[in-house]
Amino acid sequence: MMAAMSAPEVPKRKRAKRRELAPLEPIDAQDGPKMKALPSDRHRAFVRAMYQVKPGHGAAVRAAKLAGFGTPESSPQSMATIASRLTHDQRVQEAFAEEDQLYIRASAPRAIRSLSALIENPNSKDHARGIAMVLDRVHPMETVHNVKVEHQAASSMKATAEVFERIMALAARANVPPMIDVTPVTPQKAER
Repeated sequence: MMAAMSAPEVPKRKRAKRRELAPLEPIDAQDGPKMKALPSDRHRAFVRAMYQVKPGHGAAVRAAKLAGFGTPESSPQSMATIASRLTHDQRVQEAFAEEDQLYIRASAPRAIRSLSALIENPNSKDHARGIAMVLDRVHPMETVHNVKVEHQAASSMKATAEVFERIMALAARANVPPMIDVTPVTPQKAER
């Protein structure tokens, strides 16, 4: 019988030595005004940790622990209370909004790259939607509305005159003096 007859073993290719990357210039990330307004570094660490922990049930508790809140002996209930108070703090929520904008802006290059790949692939099921989305933003559809307003005061003036005549007739029949003249009197210039 043929024992395990196999092709001769090919030696593994040796990997080339990796090139060393030039060191990047140090980046001093500046916190925005809302992050700076937080009362402590732990609060800032909590906001940052909320973007690092796995989303879902207990994410705020994990973020609070990562930020240094509580103690190793803290009960799950006390950690949940701490996390709830942190997430409902107005200053923390404003810092979340500020960080959201940073993360959204940072993901823009990836989103544009993905959208470009979608547009370049005519076999994609969303190819036409991707093209339409780009065109809607680059060349938005303009609509022109022509509004014609006509005002006819003649009929209302006629109705006012008829009502005035009717009032005068009823006043005469009831022996009530006619309406008091309330037209403003313009002052006349004094003669010298």
